Amino acid sequence: MLLELMSNGTLVELPPENIPVGISPPNDSSLMLLLPHNKYLLGRRGSEWVFAHAGTGESESREHQGKGENVFLYDSQSLSLINEGAEPTILTAETVNTLRKKLLAMSEPPGNHTGAVLMLRTFMRNYHPVFSSESAEYLDEKIFAHTLRENPVIRKAYWALRFAMNRSELETVTRLKAWLKADPETFRVPCNKMRIWFSILEFPDSEAIAELESLSFSQLEMKRMIAQNASPVVVYNPASGWLILGRLGRKKDTIFFLWAYLNHELWNELRERKKLSLNDIILSVWGEYETQQAMTERSKYKGAD
Repeated sequence: MLLELMSNGTLVELPPENIPVGISPPNDSSLMLLLPHNKYLLGRRGSEWVFAHAGTGESESREHQGKGENVFLYDSQSLSLINEGAEPTILTAETVNTLRKKLLAMSEPPGNHTGAVLMLRTFMRNYHPVFSSESAEYLDEKIFAHTLRENPVIRKAYWALRFAMNRSELETVTRLKAWLKADPETFRVPCNKMRIWFSILEFPDSEAIAELESLSFSQLEMKRMIAQNASPVVVYNPASGWLILGRLGRKKDTIFFLWAYLNHELWNELRERKKLSLNDIILSVWGEYETQQAMTERSKYKGAD
């Protein structure tokens, strides 16, 4: 895709023939933004960006293409591109978001299919016949895509695991197992409500506190929960439901805190009917949160459902 940054800050898509002389046009998985001062920004594979000089002739352009400065584009953050002897080129936060969105939509989702589906099979072997197939067709990503379209539970677990493994977050497996134990359909029932917050400090941030107070949990109750050394800690409010505080980390060191809210219906389903432990409830709610985040992430990439 070829774009140009106009003087008023808007982006205009150009046909391939408008590419500067000597520069190869972007392919189906890359995006090029033409900038003032004979510069350009080249985005490749979803998140790799290069700020480079377009050159003035064919040989010079080819020499410089892709050899410029690596830059990083972050959601909702403006970017200043330095031009020697001239005013910097400013990409507004809105422009940055647009560029990131367009490039991600042209890129394959990250992660390795084979590793993800083999790990998924270890704890979903009895969940679906696709994993017991002697032909192991699930190893073929294109064939397995049909199962993902047909089964929302496998789809959520697969993408949560694939993205997590790409980030080397193997602890996700434990949470997905708890999520399956709780039955993913439980979280889809309209009357079952949950919320989850994470904090590095003992007390959650002001936005989380405001949400918790709107659910009838006071700051005094939260302080009392924090003061207890046990984990998890549970508080019940007749008006809204249950609040769980979990201290999470490695060995005896707390790395961060997890606050989970469950309304009466969801608590009764998980605790009273399914007899899940408090730790399993925390892990299953966290697993549901991760699958939701994974589906949001998947929607940004090429081939999204």
